Amino acid sequence: MAKKDSIEKYKHLYKQSFWWNFFGVYVKTLHILFYKNIVVEGKENIPKDCPLIFAPNHQNALMDPLAILFTLNRQIVFLARADIFKNKIIAKFLYFLKILPVFRIRDGKENLANNDLTFDIAVRVLENKQNIGIFPEARHNNKRQLLNFKKGIPRLAFMAEEKNNFNLNLKIIPVGIYYSQYNRMRSIIHIRYGKPISVSDFKDEYQDNQQKAMISLRDKMQEATSNLTIDIQNLELYDTYESIRTLYVKNLIRKFQLGKLTQINKFKANKITINALNTFECDYPEKMLEIKSQVDHYESLKKKYKLSDQSIEKPFLSIFRLIINTLLIILCLPIYIYGLLNNALVYFSPKLIVLKIKDKQFHSSIKFAWAVFLAPIIYLIQIVIFAQFIPNIYLIIAYAVSLPITGLLAQLIFEWIIILFEDWRLLKLRYLNKSEYKNLKQIHQNLILKLDSIINHWKKINQAN
Repeated sequence: MAKKDSIEKYKHLYKQSFWWNFFGVYVKTLHILFYKNIVVEGKENIPKDCPLIFAPNHQNALMDPLAILFTLNRQIVFLARADIFKNKIIAKFLYFLKILPVFRIRDGKENLANNDLTFDIAVRVLENKQNIGIFPEARHNNKRQLLNFKKGIPRLAFMAEEKNNFNLNLKIIPVGIYYSQYNRMRSIIHIRYGKPISVSDFKDEYQDNQQKAMISLRDKMQEATSNLTIDIQNLELYDTYESIRTLYVKNLIRKFQLGKLTQINKFKANKITINALNTFECDYPEKMLEIKSQVDHYESLKKKYKLSDQSIEKPFLSIFRLIINTLLIILCLPIYIYGLLNNALVYFSPKLIVLKIKDKQFHSSIKFAWAVFLAPIIYLIQIVIFAQFIPNIYLIIAYAVSLPITGLLAQLIFEWIIILFEDWRLLKLRYLNKSEYKNLKQIHQNLILKLDSIINHWKKINQAN
């Protein structure tokens, strides 16, 4: 009876919540502004008439579940590490957000039994045709690499189906989440929803051998998720792979005629590049080490001259265009300075806070939480102070509206300034240090040619098979 009462205590998790939706509109708006671009693929793969478990890769703490919640507009109950529930006030808020605690060995063996209640609640959620979200890696990772999946999702899935005689029609949706820069705002986020995995397909195997069935389901999930992510398993050459996929992406898109330079086509190109590098490294490990050395040298030159692939790849730099862009930046400086000064506390305070946080996977989450909860308070204080000096209602409203708008404009202008500075540095290198400029361009071109040969090698092997 006590257990039933405990489950009933969380009955708000089984139903649609008005206040969750109300709060979600505000948070979703900030989420859209937080990123430069949000790209979604595969929403057509998601069934609408059955309970689902979403199984995404985990790279970016709080931002990962938000990526799913706000691209699907569904109230999903997520399972998260129990240590974030230690504070009672925070715990109540997390329950309101439809987040349940999962206890690990590091939380104390005596607490592991608490997972029984969490899983019972999760089963009830699924029985009510609501959705669950679990990160199958069980922890986040600072590399574009899938960690080994745990058996938490298979355990929950089979528990729910067994309780309902395998008539629940439960499906697991593998999800791949990609960030161009996971620890910064104004980056690109790309969410890919895979085809559903039916738990009932493993019914016979489960009834014959439960452990074997859980492993089979886990492995199928991992394979499906790997196809949806940038999954670099070669840690020894990880940095080399990362450098190559960014410097070569435009060339590969042209080589394979994938179309425009969109995030979706970049992802396709990156997958091809990583597969080709894996094949080449397996066939010619010594040659791969030579390429690693050349990539390291290229990266050191980029760092020395503070350049990016984007600037180095430009075939021609127009002094006239740079002068025009510089003049436009100068014209925009009043907006930039106004936005910078009036948003200094909102923008720079969280940046100072995250300097003390070693785990960079939490940086974006802290910045976003600051924007959700504290930025409005800071803006309100600034508006009140402004009203004390200029008690004109129209000017007060204009000032209030200008704060977030000019803050965003200042960020956009800053991004433009960074690109412009890179172009000027490249132009300076071109005219004041011609030999080093030619050397840099030659190294870049040589790498492109070698990567072309690696891709051709991979294509021949694929065609032969």
